Amino acid sequence: MSRRTLQLIVGLVLVAAGVYLMFSPLVVAEALGRPHATSSQMINLRATWGGAVAGFGAFVAWLPALSPKRRVVLGLLLTSMAGIGIARATGFVLDGHPDTLQWFWMIAEITIVAVCAVALRRISAGALPAK
Repeated sequence: MSRRTLQLIVGLVLVAAGVYLMFSPLVVAEALGRPHATSSQMINLRATWGGAVAGFGAFVAWLPALSPKRRVVLGLLLTSMAGIGIARATGFVLDGHPDTLQWFWMIAEITIVAVCAVALRRISAGALPAK
């Protein structure tokens, strides 16, 4: 089995674990003793644990190489924020009643993903140095 195949398998297993945690926030709440009484707390459990794990898994599956460093950092930030944002949006739908802070985080996550995507695109096009 090649390194790339193993990397892809590990990444997909992490994505699957993140999706499981995203749809099972009470598992996280009970395991870690986290509060889960309000919709905002449930949304945070989905985003912080499920979304972050899924985003990291997507990063592991995507990562072509550990260099250039700028691409690695941008890729990690993009996939992490995308996973967290998707989990937060899932919480908006399933848990309802997001408060103002939840909307603030969602806007921040979308903005970070967009900026990272543009920067990665510019690196690929040669407009930014890869470093």
